[in-house]
Amino acid sequence: MTIILPGITLGQESFLTKEGAVDGDRINRRIVEELLRKEVKLTPQRTEIIRILSHNSHPGAREILEKARERIPDMSISTVYYTIGLLKKEGLIKELEFYEMENRYESEMDDHIDLICTGCGNIENFENDGPETRRIIEECTGFKARRMRFEYYGLCKECGSKKA
Repeated sequence: MTIILPGITLGQESFLTKEGAVDGDRINRRIVEELLRKEVKLTPQRTEIIRILSHNSHPGAREILEKARERIPDMSISTVYYTIGLLKKEGLIKELEFYEMENRYESEMDDHIDLICTGCGNIENFENDGPETRRIIEECTGFKARRMRFEYYGLCKECGSKKA
């Protein structure tokens, strides 16, 4: 599901920032170009995992495996984890670690807030003014933030309406 707010898009396929549309194809190109620059071999399995990560909002390893097997039936979970590990090591994706549910992965590397539904486990990105926040922090404290991670936990619109 994609939710569109003024100036913001949340969901699986695309995001909208102040700079314009940021979609899965752009994310996919960024990851592939960086791996090619580092002379990492792009196997069909890796390419499919990158496509899934680029076009799906915060998938877990099992979801990646299920989607990958639609195109590559003999894909193994070890290949999924190995590729995730490689992409994390290269700084091309982030891992969101949880105690209550499967870890999730995201390829959107720009600063944003993760909105995590405690009802259904859905995670959506909410773009915020990260660079402005970093500037204020630096002015007030002298601390130079390089990256950020914010998570809000609550109920998504769908789960919230079920509880009402």
